[in-house]
Amino acid sequence: MEFKLFITEEDILTNTNDYDLGKIIREKFWNLKEEALYLSEVEYEHCIICGKLSPYTINTPNEDRIGYVEGSGQSCYQSNKCDKI
Repeated sequence: MEFKLFITEEDILTNTNDYDLGKIIREKFWNLKEEALYLSEVEYEHCIICGKLSPYTINTPNEDRIGYVEGSGQSCYQSNKCDKI
C-alpha cells in the first residue's frame, strides 16, 4: 500500500525540534494508513467516466445519489470535478 504524506510549512515552523516534527509525521502516517484500510474494507463506487472514487458505497440506494446514471452506473457526484469531461 502506498500513499503520499504531506507536511505543511506550518508543521515545520511550529515544531522547532526534529523529535516533535517526527511525532507529527508519524501521526499523519498512521491516520492515513488507518483511513486507507477503512476504505479498502468498504466498497465505494467509482466514476464510470474518470474512475475517481465517489462518496457512495455500493449499498447506497440509487435515489440517494447525485450523478447516478440509470443503466450505466455512478458518475462523478460533482460533474465539474470529473477529469474526463
